[in-house]
Amino acid sequence: MNLTEEEFKKLKKEIIDDLEEDYFVMRRPGFNIESNYVTQAHGVAELSITTDENQGVQFYKKGNAKILANKSIEMVAGKDQESEKSFTIVLDAKTGNILLSAKDGDLILEGGNVKIIATDEDGDVYINSQKTLTMNAPEINAKGTKVSMTATSDMHVDGGTVELYSQTGSTMFSSGQDEFQTPTSIGTLINFVANAKKRLGSIIT
Repeated sequence: MNLTEEEFKKLKKEIIDDLEEDYFVMRRPGFNIESNYVTQAHGVAELSITTDENQGVQFYKKGNAKILANKSIEMVAGKDQESEKSFTIVLDAKTGNILLSAKDGDLILEGGNVKIIATDEDGDVYINSQKTLTMNAPEINAKGTKVSMTATSDMHVDGGTVELYSQTGSTMFSSGQDEFQTPTSIGTLINFVANAKKRLGSIIT
């Protein structure tokens, strides 16, 4: 619904008149406390605590909340937490998404154990880097119904001992420059090479 300037002014006056009886303000040197007033961008503010440096906490009747600090925010908890199984700090989005963003710095997740779990039936875990992706551990396990490893340039597989095992068929090795030697294997090799090229194409695009 688009309002004319006059309609907007009228609506604003009606809202202000309705809130006037419940409006509260307390001003002190260094900070202000206000409630039940109209903000420019977020509608009616239920509670606002702001400082002279434009830092503070705000709660809006729409259900939004904001915490603003000009430099940093630190949350510390768990000093007296006795149970190792209890969650000391929780970020819980009942619906919607959670965004952790550090566009000009590092985003670090550090813990005794770090777990990334997708719980949706069709959930994905997606990691994308513009330069490198490094995994370093004494033991690395990868398990899946279908596992593909594709490199558009070089691929190196090195190990003290290297074992290749195929559960249901032959173990195949092929090159894009290979010539097919026997008619009986040509169909299998064509299918194998075609699938490999398809995976390469999906990464390049």
